[in-house]
Amino acid sequence: MLHIANKDFRKHNQKAEDSGAKELRQMVEEYESLDAQVADLRRDQKDLMTVAKAKGWDTKALRRLLAERKRDVADLEEERQLVEQYRNLLL
Repeated sequence: MLHIANKDFRKHNQKAEDSGAKELRQMVEEYESLDAQVADLRRDQKDLMTVAKAKGWDTKALRRLLAERKRDVADLEEERQLVEQYRNLLL
């Protein structure tokens, strides 16, 4: 009887391991797929900046503008005011 119970226990554990391995494999594959998509999007962004530069746009200024647009308006305004105060102190 003990031998049968032990065999059933091992069988149950093997099923659990197989299920966990399958789930882990799926998550890893999904992560890798997303990582590849992000790399493609970064390449597209780089290409877009190359086009902007070819058209005469200042890409450094454009990147700064894009970064500012991601930020909270109030935080950005506070920073601008501080920069202006510091600039006035130095002049």
